[in-house]
Amino acid sequence: MEPTLHEWAKQLAATHVSMWLSARPWLIATSQSIHIVMLSVVFGCAVVINLRLLGLNARGRRLSTLVRNLVPWMYGALLALLATGVLQTVAEPMREFVTPAFWAKMAMVLIAVALTARFARTVNLDHERWDSISSRPRTAVLIAVVSLALWVAIIFCGRIIAYTWEFYA
Repeated sequence: MEPTLHEWAKQLAATHVSMWLSARPWLIATSQSIHIVMLSVVFGCAVVINLRLLGLNARGRRLSTLVRNLVPWMYGALLALLATGVLQTVAEPMREFVTPAFWAKMAMVLIAVALTARFARTVNLDHERWDSISSRPRTAVLIAVVSLALWVAIIFCGRIIAYTWEFYA
């Protein structure tokens, strides 16, 4: 599979769009900056929600209120992450497609987004149960720990890609 991805990345790098984007370092730097800020928004929202789910912060706010207020911010930031990520990937396909960490990161992003969407939907459907610590499902701690672990791993994989991609190019 790797040789095919390597060839595909080379073909994408040879396109006019990729060459145009890679010839504008300011555009890549701007995109990366926006990407990092949006990742910070997603991660910050996830931390606040999951720490509340664990009973460790925001004791004055109901979990359902945090979910209702923060999950839309996460979705908006995820859309911006998608846009900037596509731009960066097209500009530097060898950096992304041939690195195993990229594929691990993408799989974890899909899992984390699906988990967040399912969790938010469940909380919105039965907010009274989730707002009370005594009636909260036993899986709440597991959801919080898995979500936090996924987002930390996603950030870690992003850093691995940034520092090791020359090895795979």
